[in-house]
Amino acid sequence: MSIGFLGLGIMGSPMAHNLVKAGCDVTVWNRTTSKCDSLLNIGAKYGSSPESVASACDVTFSMLADPGSAMEVACGKQGAVHGLGPGKGYVDVSTVDGQSSKAISIAIKATGAQFLEAPVSGSKKPAEEGKLIFLTAGDKSLYHEVAPILDIMGKSRFYLGDVGNGAAMKLVVNMIMGR
Repeated sequence: MSIGFLGLGIMGSPMAHNLVKAGCDVTVWNRTTSKCDSLLNIGAKYGSSPESVASACDVTFSMLADPGSAMEVACGKQGAVHGLGPGKGYVDVSTVDGQSSKAISIAIKATGAQFLEAPVSGSKKPAEEGKLIFLTAGDKSLYHEVAPILDIMGKSRFYLGDVGNGAAMKLVVNMIMGR
């Protein structure tokens, strides 16, 4: 399975790094192109836009800093949505609000692709160690398809039903943890 990874910041870079180290076929993109270099040096491929990554890959992951960035990368002018279609999947591991996650889901599913929200609990160190917790919701068949990939990046994963539930659970976790 070919994997796309959009967003190589504090969390995305170590997550993608773990996938490449595990031998996965990974294509990366970041707004600041130089952030791709360390991954290209260990075997990742480069995509020139979210659209090109989504077009080239079976499943595309995104890890963006905020809801606006998540919407732009998924649905913008050269967004992933333009490279998606039936048989493809999009997994948003960013922490966004339920409304944004639902809007991204609608746009992705309109292409015939599947969508899974999967915000993570954990910070940079757990991301580096592959010990994140994924709070997923959306297409259950995509959840099962990407479970082995989630297991490379995380220590546990939970399927929570409809899109929006993952975002809501992440909010609860943040409140409990005092974040």
